Amino acid sequence: MNKTLLDYINELLTAKNQNGNLAGLTSASKTSIWRQIIEAVAFVIFNFQEACRLHMTEIETKIREQKIPSLRWYRNEALRFQYGFEIDPDSLTGEFLPYYQDNGQQIPATDEIIEASKIIQYAAVTRNISNGKARISMKIAGENIDEALSDEKAMAFKNFIEEIQAAGDNIVIVNYLPDILLLKYVICIDPMIILPDSGMSIITGRYPVRDAIEVFLKNLPFNGEFDVQKFEAAILAVSGVTSLLKQEASSKWIEAGGAGYGLFQPIEISRIPKSGRFKIEDWNGITYQNYTPSE
Repeated sequence: MNKTLLDYINELLTAKNQNGNLAGLTSASKTSIWRQIIEAVAFVIFNFQEACRLHMTEIETKIREQKIPSLRWYRNEALRFQYGFEIDPDSLTGEFLPYYQDNGQQIPATDEIIEASKIIQYAAVTRNISNGKARISMKIAGENIDEALSDEKAMAFKNFIEEIQAAGDNIVIVNYLPDILLLKYVICIDPMIILPDSGMSIITGRYPVRDAIEVFLKNLPFNGEFDVQKFEAAILAVSGVTSLLKQEASSKWIEAGGAGYGLFQPIEISRIPKSGRFKIEDWNGITYQNYTPSE
């Protein structure tokens, strides 16, 4: 907080009045020794504050001018984006103004409004080389991870990144619907625990295999790798599942400049989602069987 010299004088006078040991200092003269001591101390504190401000300004300038943005820095910048707020033109670090405009009036933003304006909830930044040129890919998603950001929000975010990015960086913002997973598995079950026609648990009435798949996908970090072997291990860990047969594990995604989703491509070992996350639209590929091995 930046205080004036008068603020410091008044604070010291208040502290003096609250100290019973100084009750005898009652002179109202502005030239009294005790008052001049208070003013001298306040002046020293005030000048120390101004020196600190100048020092911090110099540090911020050096950071702003010399900092080489890293992938982690870009991710943090994406997450701090505030939709509907302006960047402070006097800030050397690209901070947002602490208020918004309403009918020409500056309204201080509450913590709740600031948090609500941070529409980027998930972000992953990677760097790759294509045709000898470096490109930074920034995958983003909002609170509803199954949807893409609206055009208006995506445009505002793009303008923000262009404002703060390092000169010369080629940044591609990926704001697409989730990659679609297609899973075709035969799940071998113990009919004493799971119903073979539906996969429902006899005791709980839930669908434990589907629950395990949803938990597995939820626990994947944003832009995390879908590993087929680990995925199948999660299913095999379900009570009542004895074995499984993979018939197909594939995914499709939206390419930049494309009209929509492409064709399903098989996942042999693992895959990182192009959009940063996966979604299952069709569960009909998961079937159940009371399998008994032949002798």
